[in-house]
Formats: sequence, C-alpha cells, structure tokens
Amino acid sequence: MSELVAPSSDTMGERRRRVVTAMLRAAYAWSMRQEQPEAMREVARMTGFVMEAHGPGSGPDTPLALVDALRRPLGTLPIFAEAGGSGDEGLRRVVLIEAGEGGDQLSATAHDLVCEHVIPLDAEADAHSWLPSWTRMDADRIRARAFAAMAGPSDQHIYVASRRLLIEHPAGLERTLQERVGESGARIVPGGYRPIPDSALFRTRNGDGWWWPCPDCRWPMGVAGRRVRCRYQPHSAMFEVAKRRGSEKPKLTRIDEGPTVKQPEARPARGSVCVDQGVWRFIVVPGSSELRIAARLEKLGAKVELWPQMDSYDLHVAIGGTELQLDVKEYRSPQRLIADLRGRTPRAQVRVVLPQTHEMQAETVRAALPEITLLTERGLVQQIRRIGKGIEERKDAGGK
Repeated sequence: MSELVAPSSDTMGERRRRVVTAMLRAAYAWSMRQEQPEAMREVARMTGFVMEAHGPGSGPDTPLALVDALRRPLGTLPIFAEAGGSGDEGLRRVVLIEAGEGGDQLSATAHDLVCEHVIPLDAEADAHSWLPSWTRMDADRIRARAFAAMAGPSDQHIYVASRRLLIEHPAGLERTLQERVGESGARIVPGGYRPIPDSALFRTRNGDGWWWPCPDCRWPMGVAGRRVRCRYQPHSAMFEVAKRRGSEKPKLTRIDEGPTVKQPEARPARGSVCVDQGVWRFIVVPGSSELRIAARLEKLGAKVELWPQMDSYDLHVAIGGTELQLDVKEYRSPQRLIADLRGRTPRAQVRVVLPQTHEMQAETVRAALPEITLLTERGLVQQIRRIGKGIEERKDAGGK
C-alpha cells in the first residue's frame, strides 16, 4: 500500500473517514473508467484502504466487491455497524454511484455531503492530477492553498478583492474573467479557471454545449438528461430544459416550488471556464452565504468588514457602538461541524453563525457545544435590526 501522509489513527472515527474517502475516490474513478486509463488501478488501490480500515475478514475484499458496495448505502458497510455505528445518519444513507443515461455516475450526495468527510490517504495521491482535489484533500487543505495564493505578500486589500472576485465570479467567459482580474488586481487560486465540466453541459442537436449558473452560487449547475440543478442541495432550485426545435439556445423551466429565484439563462460552453470543484465547494459556496449576510446587515445600517486580519474570522460588524466578530459555518454534516469546532474552538469573542439554509442544525450544535456562542442568521438579523431601530428612536427623540 502507498505511503501514508500521516500515521493511521486507530480510532473508529478516523477509520470510518478513511473508508468514506476511499469509497468516494473509488466511485469517482469508476465513473471515469471509460475516459481515464488509471481509473481501475485507483479502484484497486482504494480497495486496499477499505480492507485495511475494516480489518481481516470484514468489508469488501476485491475491486468488484467494492464497486458493488458503491451502489449500496454507506451505512451497510460493516465498519458503520461497529461500536454503535456513525452518528451521522445522513452519511449512512448515502449511495455513491447511481445509474445515469451514460452509465454509472456519481450521486449528488457525493458532491454535496460526502466531500466534507475527505482526508488525505497517501502521498502518491497528489501526483494523480486526474483525481479532483475534493476527492483527495480535506476542506482545510483546499482552503489553505487558495487563501495563501490570494493573500500574496499579506496584503489585506488584495486578499479581500481576490476572494470576493472568486465568490462573485466562479464561472463565466474566460476573456471577461481575465479582464476582471486585471482591473481588480486580484490573485487567482491554484489551477485558476478551467473548462466547464461535461457533467454541467447540455448539448443541442448540433453538438453545441450550454451551461447554466446556479442562482445562489453562480457555479455551473449539474445536468442529468433534461434535469438541471446545483450539486449543492441547499441551493434547491430545480429546473428542466424546455423542449425546443433544432439547435436553438435552450431555456429552463422551474419544476419545484421553492423560493423565487432569477431564471438562469443558458451560456455557451465555448470560451467559458469555472473554478475547480473543490474551490467551489469549500470557498465559493460558504462565501456566497458570507456575502449575502454581509449585504443584509449593511442594509440594516451596519458597517461590515469582510475577512478581517487575513481571515482571522469572517465578518466584523459594527453598529451603534456594538461590535461583533462573526464566523459563518456552513456544513452539510452537523457532526463534521461539531468535530471541527471541537478541534479548533473559536476565540471567546467570536460568535459562530449558521446561515439560513442550516439553521435547523442549531439545536444539535448547541447541545454538543454549549460553551460556544451560536447564532442563526435569522437571530443575527433580528439583533442588528433592534439595534438599528434603537438608533433611529434616539435620533427622533433628540430632534424634538
């Protein structure tokens, strides 16, 4: 087996994370076996990691047995039944491979939830450039590489400009993005922008490819047949490609009953690029919430500074003599959030904020970590609104 990046932990939690990571990498490799010559070798390598974590006589012991396990919920693996199993029921229900029009493909939850559990497995993996970062690197490493590139010579202004541009423009026409980068002086993340992935393209009869930006995060939505939606499930708007004649520019029809969003327009694949999926998932997605929360608070009269002190925390909010240091935490898995907060407890003055799409996690997190000051986006907005209202009332009273 390949050399480990760090010594294997014997704790059940770490063994399960190794299994989840190996299963995700095997699922991605299996879905790419027609295009990538190294795919089946990767499936075989990941079988070894799954066997090591399970121990002798337990779990899939051949590549084909592993592939078969990819089509069943992760919770059916023996390692999840040991010592009471995993407390993350959402993770236990995940099926990594599902049948699609073009054959086996990664499920939406692989992109959406499972990637939060990824850990580096071995030193050889980083040399496999065909394996995307989100299948082999944990979120902290992906963010650290990107933030280091954006920070440059520790320049706060350049850092904020770079990070904001990345979040607001994660995809688009390459020439337009190059102009924006040049005008802003922003620094680009490692790998920069790359062509729109085939899984986000809809092709008309003449072979032209088209893609649609998610109304929430602006990254290319996934395309499955005629169904179109963001791979990040809290961005829940669902669409269908309307039937049109010939090779006309395709249009979407909304097919769910969620909150009203601006209808995305099709954009040509030719000349379009987007950031790496790992950067999208762990920087653009949470960054979209950070910018949205900042804009809401500014509309209420607060002054908001983004990512102070080179990302010491996310938002510094000042209004009427009150100052708040906020760290926005957007995790699909509350168990991963709790584990990460335990590993890196926020400073006493920093308040953790759950965005509106994740407010249902508040009770679980508070019960596990009562020592942490936790706010929901709704509660934060109400607090700032009360302060702003008090300021206006005092102004009115002073003017009489």
